[in-house]
Order: sequence, then C-alpha cells, then structure tokens
Amino acid sequence: MTDTEIVAVFNGISLHASKIEPMLQQLHPNDWVAKGAPDTYVVQWNSTLEQLRAIQSDMSALAQHPDQMTECMKALFRVQASHQALDSLMGGLRRYQNPALAELIESVAAEDQSQLDRLEQYVLELANAKDQQFAVVDREAQRCRATLSRQPVADPSKTNRRTQ
Repeated sequence: MTDTEIVAVFNGISLHASKIEPMLQQLHPNDWVAKGAPDTYVVQWNSTLEQLRAIQSDMSALAQHPDQMTECMKALFRVQASHQALDSLMGGLRRYQNPALAELIESVAAEDQSQLDRLEQYVLELANAKDQQFAVVDREAQRCRATLSRQPVADPSKTNRRTQ
C-alpha cells in the first residue's frame, strides 16, 4: 500500500469517527439509569466519545507519519475497542431510548469496515517490512562480528612500548 493510499485510509477512519460522534451526542444514558439501566452505560458513553476524539487525533498524526508501526497498532486497537464499546452501548440505546437510532448508528459504524480491513492489512505489511529490515540488519551485524573476530588481536605490551 502506498503512503497516499494509507493516508486516505487514515483520513477516512477519522472522518467516519467524526460522523458518529454527533450521533452519540443524541444519547441520554443518565436517563437510562433513571429507568433502571446500569450506570456503566454512562461510563461507556463518555469513554466512547473520548475514544472517537482520540481516533480522530491518532489518524491525523498517523497521516503525517504513516510508517510508525507502534502508533498504527495503537490506533487500530483503539478503533477496534471503540467498536466493541459502541456495540454494548447500542444495546442500552435499543432497550432504554430509541431502537431506530441504535440501528442507524450501527449501520454508520459498519461503513468503515473496509477501511479497518485495509488498516489491518497495512499494519501486517508494515510489520513484515520491519521484520525483513531487522533480518538484514541482524545478518549484517553477524557478518561484521565474524570479520572482527578473524582479525588478529593487537599485543597490548607492544602497543604500550611504542607509546612510551
């Protein structure tokens, strides 16, 4: 995948997160708690909103440095975790507020699956490339060690006499 292609994926995931955020603003989990829902929905809702903002920030940063494997992995894991939290939150929305809104949010959330699949593929390709680079560096280091080990060791007593 070229840098341009992966930057488009990062931008697409960021844009997608920005579409879901205002939809989540329509949820009222505090009202759900008043109806008997567990208060963990309030925590999930706040956490999901924070995660969506963080996803947008992560994707923007990655667009500037797409070869940062650790950051790509963190962003991928964040997106996947936000989807899991969103799924749980949609159960509460469906039960305590508005089933139609839950369906709408779920359908919008599913729209980025192809971009997530591309991000996963990119992370795998990046990891493979890093592994190959490491293998080359390791072979070169071994070659240098072998070359150095074949060189004669200087006699320290002769070296000291010359300097005196």
